[in-house]
Amino acid sequence: MNDIDALWLRRLDLNNMVALHALLSTRSVSESARRLCLGQPAVSHLLKQLREQLQDPLLCRHGQGMMPTPFAEALLPELEAWLGAGERLFRQRQTELDKVERTVRLALPDPLEAALLPGLLKACREQAPGLSVDVAALSSAQALAALESAQIDYAVGYFPYPTPRLERQTLLRNGFACLYHRDQLQLPPEVGAGEVAAWPHVYTSYTGEAVSLIDHYLQRHGLQRRILVRTASLLAIPPILVAVPALAVLPAAVCAIIGRHHAGIASARIDEPSLQLDVELLWHPRVNQDLVHQFVRAALTGQCADGRLGAASGTAA
Repeated sequence: MNDIDALWLRRLDLNNMVALHALLSTRSVSESARRLCLGQPAVSHLLKQLREQLQDPLLCRHGQGMMPTPFAEALLPELEAWLGAGERLFRQRQTELDKVERTVRLALPDPLEAALLPGLLKACREQAPGLSVDVAALSSAQALAALESAQIDYAVGYFPYPTPRLERQTLLRNGFACLYHRDQLQLPPEVGAGEVAAWPHVYTSYTGEAVSLIDHYLQRHGLQRRILVRTASLLAIPPILVAVPALAVLPAAVCAIIGRHHAGIASARIDEPSLQLDVELLWHPRVNQDLVHQFVRAALTGQCADGRLGAASGTAA
Protein backbone atom coordinates (compact mmCIF):
# COMPACT_ATOMS: atom_id res chain seq x y z
CA MET A 1 0.00 0.00 0.00
CA ASN A 2 1.31 3.45 -0.89
CA ASP A 3 0.09 5.12 2.32
CA ILE A 4 2.33 3.03 4.63
CA ASP A 5 4.84 5.22 6.48
CA ALA A 6 7.81 2.89 6.36
CA LEU A 7 10.16 5.27 8.19
CA TRP A 8 7.73 5.66 11.10
CA LEU A 9 7.21 1.90 11.31
CA ARG A 10 10.98 1.37 11.37
CA ARG A 11 11.19 3.57 14.44
CA LEU A 12 8.42 1.58 16.09
CA ASP A 13 9.65 -1.75 17.48
CA LEU A 14 7.09 -4.11 16.00
CA ASN A 15 8.33 -6.93 18.22
CA ASN A 16 6.81 -5.01 21.15
CA MET A 17 3.29 -5.20 19.72
CA VAL A 18 2.77 -8.67 21.15
CA ALA A 19 3.84 -7.37 24.55
CA LEU A 20 1.50 -4.41 24.15
CA HIS A 21 -1.40 -6.76 23.41
CA ALA A 22 -0.61 -8.81 26.52
CA LEU A 23 -0.44 -5.70 28.69
CA LEU A 24 -3.69 -4.25 27.41
CA SER A 25 -5.48 -7.60 27.60
CA THR A 26 -4.37 -8.51 31.12
CA ARG A 27 -3.92 -4.97 32.56
CA SER A 28 -1.13 -6.53 34.60
CA VAL A 29 2.66 -6.49 34.28
CA SER A 30 3.03 -9.74 36.24
CA GLU A 31 0.36 -11.59 34.24
CA SER A 32 1.84 -10.28 30.98
CA ALA A 33 5.28 -11.49 32.08
CA ARG A 34 3.85 -14.97 32.70
CA ARG A 35 2.10 -15.02 29.30
CA LEU A 36 5.21 -13.81 27.46
CA CYS A 37 7.60 -16.04 29.43
CA LEU A 38 9.60 -12.97 30.50
CA GLY A 39 10.66 -11.51 33.82
CA GLN A 40 8.61 -8.68 35.35
CA PRO A 41 11.49 -6.18 35.05
CA ALA A 42 11.73 -6.90 31.31
CA VAL A 43 8.01 -6.32 30.82
CA SER A 44 8.13 -3.12 32.86
CA HIS A 45 10.93 -1.93 30.58
CA LEU A 46 8.84 -2.79 27.50
CA LEU A 47 5.90 -0.83 28.89
CA LYS A 48 8.18 2.17 29.40
CA GLN A 49 9.40 1.90 25.77
CA LEU A 50 5.84 1.62 24.45
CA ARG A 51 4.73 4.69 26.40
CA GLU A 52 7.59 6.67 24.85
CA GLN A 53 7.01 5.35 21.31
CA LEU A 54 3.24 5.87 21.37
CA GLN A 55 3.35 9.02 23.48
CA ASP A 56 0.59 7.78 25.77
CA PRO A 57 0.61 6.32 29.33
CA LEU A 58 -1.38 3.30 28.04
CA LEU A 59 -1.96 1.86 31.55
CA CYS A 60 -2.43 3.89 34.73
CA ARG A 61 -2.48 2.80 38.38
CA HIS A 62 -6.03 2.34 39.72
CA GLY A 63 -6.36 0.85 43.18
CA GLN A 64 -4.60 -2.53 43.24
CA GLY A 65 -4.61 -2.81 39.45
CA MET A 66 -4.19 -0.81 36.26
CA MET A 67 -6.66 0.88 33.95
CA PRO A 68 -6.16 1.56 30.21
CA THR A 69 -6.25 5.06 28.85
CA PRO A 70 -8.93 5.96 26.26
CA PHE A 71 -6.27 5.63 23.56
CA ALA A 72 -5.33 2.14 24.81
CA GLU A 73 -9.00 1.05 24.99
CA ALA A 74 -9.54 2.09 21.37
CA LEU A 75 -6.24 0.49 20.35
CA LEU A 76 -6.86 -3.00 21.76
CA PRO A 77 -9.47 -4.33 19.23
CA GLU A 78 -7.50 -2.88 16.30
CA LEU A 79 -4.30 -4.41 17.65
CA GLU A 80 -5.95 -7.83 18.06
CA ALA A 81 -7.21 -7.73 14.47
CA TRP A 82 -3.80 -6.63 13.20
CA LEU A 83 -1.89 -9.38 15.06
CA GLY A 84 -4.45 -11.97 13.95
CA ALA A 85 -4.04 -10.92 10.33
CA GLY A 86 -0.27 -11.13 10.68
CA GLU A 87 -0.46 -14.63 12.14
CA ARG A 88 -2.73 -15.83 9.33
CA LEU A 89 -0.46 -14.24 6.74
CA PHE A 90 2.69 -15.98 7.91
CA ARG A 91 1.00 -19.31 8.63
CA GLN A 92 -0.47 -19.70 5.15
CA ARG A 93 1.59 -22.81 4.55
CA GLN A 94 -0.53 -24.49 7.23
CA THR A 95 -3.74 -23.91 5.28
CA GLU A 96 -5.91 -27.01 5.14
CA LEU A 97 -5.83 -28.66 1.73
CA ASP A 98 -9.61 -28.86 1.47
CA LYS A 99 -9.77 -25.06 1.62
CA VAL A 100 -7.15 -24.37 -1.05
CA GLU A 101 -8.21 -22.61 -4.27
CA ARG A 102 -5.26 -22.81 -6.63
CA THR A 103 -4.02 -24.07 -10.01
CA VAL A 104 -0.96 -26.29 -10.41
CA ARG A 105 0.78 -26.13 -13.79
CA LEU A 106 2.44 -29.25 -15.20
CA ALA A 107 4.45 -30.02 -18.32
CA LEU A 108 3.50 -33.52 -19.47
CA PRO A 109 3.75 -35.31 -22.80
CA ASP A 110 0.70 -37.20 -24.09
CA PRO A 111 1.33 -40.64 -22.54
CA LEU A 112 2.11 -39.11 -19.17
CA GLU A 113 -1.20 -37.27 -19.20
CA ALA A 114 -3.01 -40.56 -19.71
CA ALA A 115 -1.01 -42.27 -16.98
CA LEU A 116 -0.60 -39.62 -14.27
CA LEU A 117 -3.59 -37.28 -14.51
CA PRO A 118 -6.35 -39.73 -13.44
CA GLY A 119 -4.56 -40.59 -10.20
CA LEU A 120 -3.61 -36.97 -9.49
CA LEU A 121 -7.15 -35.71 -10.09
CA LYS A 122 -8.59 -38.48 -7.92
CA ALA A 123 -6.28 -37.44 -5.07
CA CYS A 124 -7.28 -33.80 -5.59
CA ARG A 125 -10.97 -34.64 -5.44
CA GLU A 126 -10.51 -36.55 -2.19
CA GLN A 127 -8.11 -34.18 -0.40
CA ALA A 128 -7.94 -30.83 -2.24
CA PRO A 129 -11.16 -30.32 -4.22
CA GLY A 130 -10.34 -26.66 -4.91
CA LEU A 131 -7.09 -27.57 -6.67
CA SER A 132 -7.14 -27.55 -10.48
CA VAL A 133 -4.48 -28.75 -12.92
CA ASP A 134 -3.23 -26.99 -16.05
CA VAL A 135 -1.19 -29.20 -18.43
CA ALA A 136 1.16 -28.14 -21.23
CA ALA A 137 3.05 -30.33 -23.72
CA LEU A 138 6.59 -28.92 -23.87
CA SER A 139 9.94 -30.19 -25.06
CA SER A 140 12.60 -30.85 -22.43
CA ALA A 141 14.35 -27.55 -23.14
CA GLN A 142 11.08 -25.61 -23.08
CA ALA A 143 10.05 -27.25 -19.81
CA LEU A 144 13.34 -26.38 -18.11
CA ALA A 145 13.07 -22.76 -19.21
CA ALA A 146 9.44 -22.61 -18.06
CA LEU A 147 10.41 -23.95 -14.63
CA GLU A 148 13.19 -21.39 -14.27
CA SER A 149 10.80 -18.55 -15.16
CA ALA A 150 7.97 -19.92 -12.93
CA GLN A 151 5.63 -20.36 -15.93
CA ILE A 152 5.03 -23.94 -14.78
CA ASP A 153 5.35 -25.67 -11.40
CA TYR A 154 6.44 -29.16 -12.49
CA ALA A 155 7.86 -31.00 -15.47
CA VAL A 156 7.78 -34.77 -15.88
CA GLY A 157 9.79 -36.59 -18.51
CA TYR A 158 13.29 -37.44 -19.66
CA PHE A 159 15.92 -34.86 -18.75
CA PRO A 160 19.41 -36.23 -19.46
CA TYR A 161 21.31 -33.04 -18.62
CA PRO A 162 22.23 -31.62 -15.17
CA THR A 163 19.84 -29.06 -13.69
CA PRO A 164 21.72 -27.58 -10.71
CA ARG A 165 19.10 -24.92 -9.94
CA LEU A 166 16.17 -27.36 -9.96
CA GLU A 167 15.06 -30.18 -7.71
CA ARG A 168 14.52 -33.56 -9.37
CA GLN A 169 13.23 -36.96 -8.37
CA THR A 170 13.18 -40.19 -10.37
CA LEU A 171 9.65 -41.52 -10.70
CA LEU A 172 10.48 -44.76 -12.51
CA ARG A 173 12.94 -46.44 -14.84
CA ASN A 174 11.78 -47.77 -18.20
CA GLY A 175 13.13 -50.14 -20.78
CA PHE A 176 12.15 -49.90 -24.45
CA ALA A 177 9.81 -51.93 -26.65
CA CYS A 178 8.82 -52.14 -30.29
CA LEU A 179 5.20 -51.22 -30.96
CA TYR A 180 3.58 -52.91 -33.97
CA HIS A 181 0.26 -54.19 -35.33
CA ARG A 182 -0.35 -57.95 -35.37
CA ASP A 183 -1.93 -57.83 -38.84
CA GLN A 184 1.26 -56.32 -40.29
CA LEU A 185 4.08 -57.94 -38.30
CA GLN A 186 4.75 -60.93 -36.10
CA LEU A 187 7.43 -60.40 -33.47
CA PRO A 188 8.49 -62.51 -30.47
CA PRO A 189 7.98 -61.20 -26.92
CA GLU A 190 11.60 -60.01 -26.86
CA VAL A 191 13.72 -58.77 -29.75
CA GLY A 192 17.38 -57.94 -30.29
CA ALA A 193 19.16 -55.27 -32.28
CA GLY A 194 18.86 -57.17 -35.57
CA GLU A 195 15.09 -57.42 -35.35
CA VAL A 196 14.80 -53.78 -34.29
CA ALA A 197 16.73 -52.67 -37.38
CA ALA A 198 14.95 -55.07 -39.76
CA TRP A 199 11.76 -53.02 -40.14
CA PRO A 200 11.12 -49.36 -41.03
CA HIS A 201 10.43 -47.09 -38.08
CA VAL A 202 7.79 -44.58 -37.16
CA TYR A 203 9.83 -42.01 -35.26
CA THR A 204 8.57 -39.55 -32.67
CA SER A 205 10.40 -37.23 -30.32
CA TYR A 206 9.23 -34.57 -27.90
CA THR A 207 12.82 -33.46 -27.39
CA GLY A 208 13.54 -32.72 -31.04
CA GLU A 209 16.87 -34.54 -30.85
CA ALA A 210 18.08 -36.10 -34.11
CA VAL A 211 20.07 -38.86 -32.37
CA SER A 212 18.34 -40.95 -29.74
CA LEU A 213 19.09 -43.69 -27.27
CA ILE A 214 17.92 -46.30 -29.78
CA ASP A 215 20.19 -44.97 -32.52
CA HIS A 216 23.17 -45.27 -30.19
CA TYR A 217 22.09 -48.79 -29.25
CA LEU A 218 21.92 -49.88 -32.88
CA GLN A 219 25.23 -48.19 -33.70
CA ARG A 220 26.94 -50.26 -31.00
CA HIS A 221 25.77 -53.32 -32.94
CA GLY A 222 26.92 -51.94 -36.30
CA LEU A 223 23.33 -51.29 -37.39
CA GLN A 224 21.11 -48.34 -38.19
CA ARG A 225 17.40 -48.00 -38.69
CA ARG A 226 15.42 -46.66 -41.60
CA ILE A 227 12.98 -43.92 -40.67
CA LEU A 228 9.73 -44.32 -42.58
CA VAL A 229 8.12 -41.21 -41.12
CA ARG A 230 8.78 -38.63 -38.41
CA THR A 231 5.78 -37.46 -36.42
CA ALA A 232 5.40 -35.09 -33.50
CA SER A 233 2.30 -36.85 -32.20
CA LEU A 234 1.92 -40.21 -30.52
CA LEU A 235 -1.72 -40.23 -31.64
CA ALA A 236 -0.61 -40.77 -35.24
CA ILE A 237 1.37 -43.92 -34.49
CA PRO A 238 -1.42 -46.56 -34.13
CA PRO A 239 -3.15 -45.67 -37.46
CA ILE A 240 0.21 -45.77 -39.25
CA LEU A 241 1.03 -49.19 -37.79
CA VAL A 242 -2.38 -50.46 -38.88
CA ALA A 243 -1.68 -49.31 -42.44
CA VAL A 244 1.95 -50.42 -43.02
CA PRO A 245 4.43 -53.05 -41.77
CA ALA A 246 6.51 -50.84 -39.50
CA LEU A 247 7.32 -50.44 -35.83
CA ALA A 248 7.75 -47.62 -33.35
CA VAL A 249 10.34 -47.91 -30.61
CA LEU A 250 9.06 -46.27 -27.44
CA PRO A 251 9.49 -46.62 -23.67
CA ALA A 252 7.85 -49.87 -22.64
CA ALA A 253 5.27 -48.19 -20.42
CA VAL A 254 4.17 -45.94 -23.30
CA CYS A 255 3.70 -49.04 -25.44
CA ALA A 256 1.56 -50.54 -22.67
CA ILE A 257 -0.65 -47.44 -22.56
CA ILE A 258 -1.14 -47.36 -26.33
CA GLY A 259 -1.76 -51.13 -26.47
CA ARG A 260 -4.53 -50.92 -23.88
CA HIS A 261 -6.50 -48.49 -26.05
CA HIS A 262 -5.92 -49.88 -29.57
CA ALA A 263 -7.02 -53.35 -30.60
CA GLY A 264 -4.40 -55.31 -32.53
CA ILE A 265 -1.48 -53.20 -31.30
CA ALA A 266 1.19 -55.28 -29.57
CA SER A 267 4.70 -54.71 -28.26
CA ALA A 268 7.95 -56.65 -28.06
CA ARG A 269 10.46 -55.70 -25.39
CA ILE A 270 14.04 -55.01 -26.47
CA ASP A 271 16.33 -57.46 -24.67
CA GLU A 272 18.95 -54.92 -23.61
CA PRO A 273 18.96 -54.38 -19.80
CA SER A 274 21.24 -51.35 -20.06
CA LEU A 275 18.80 -49.58 -22.37
CA GLN A 276 16.92 -47.65 -19.72
CA LEU A 277 15.22 -44.28 -19.51
CA ASP A 278 14.62 -42.38 -16.27
CA VAL A 279 11.27 -40.65 -15.96
CA GLU A 280 11.84 -37.73 -13.60
CA LEU A 281 9.85 -35.07 -11.80
CA LEU A 282 11.49 -31.62 -11.81
CA TRP A 283 10.51 -28.50 -9.84
CA HIS A 284 11.95 -25.25 -8.53
CA PRO A 285 13.13 -25.29 -4.88
CA ARG A 286 11.06 -22.18 -4.11
CA VAL A 287 7.99 -24.47 -3.64
CA ASN A 288 9.70 -27.03 -1.39
CA GLN A 289 7.94 -25.95 1.82
CA ASP A 290 4.53 -25.18 0.32
CA LEU A 291 1.82 -27.53 1.64
CA VAL A 292 -0.03 -27.72 -1.68
CA HIS A 293 3.12 -28.58 -3.61
CA GLN A 294 4.10 -31.20 -1.05
CA PHE A 295 0.71 -32.80 -1.66
CA VAL A 296 1.14 -32.69 -5.46
CA ARG A 297 4.60 -34.27 -5.30
CA ALA A 298 3.35 -36.99 -2.97
CA ALA A 299 0.40 -37.73 -5.28
CA LEU A 300 2.66 -38.00 -8.35
CA THR A 301 5.43 -40.04 -6.74
CA GLY A 302 2.96 -42.28 -4.93
CA GLN A 303 1.56 -43.51 -8.23
CA CYS A 304 5.03 -44.68 -9.27
CA ALA A 305 6.18 -46.12 -5.95
CA ASP A 306 5.14 -49.69 -6.69
CA GLY A 307 6.59 -49.69 -10.23
CA ARG A 308 3.28 -50.56 -11.88
CA LEU A 309 2.53 -47.19 -13.42
CA GLY A 310 2.22 -47.26 -17.18
CA ALA A 311 3.97 -43.98 -17.89
CA ALA A 312 7.09 -42.67 -19.55
CA SER A 313 8.45 -39.66 -21.26
CA GLY A 314 8.09 -38.61 -24.88
CA THR A 315 11.78 -38.69 -25.65
CA ALA A 316 13.25 -39.74 -28.96
CA ALA A 317 13.28 -43.52 -29.26
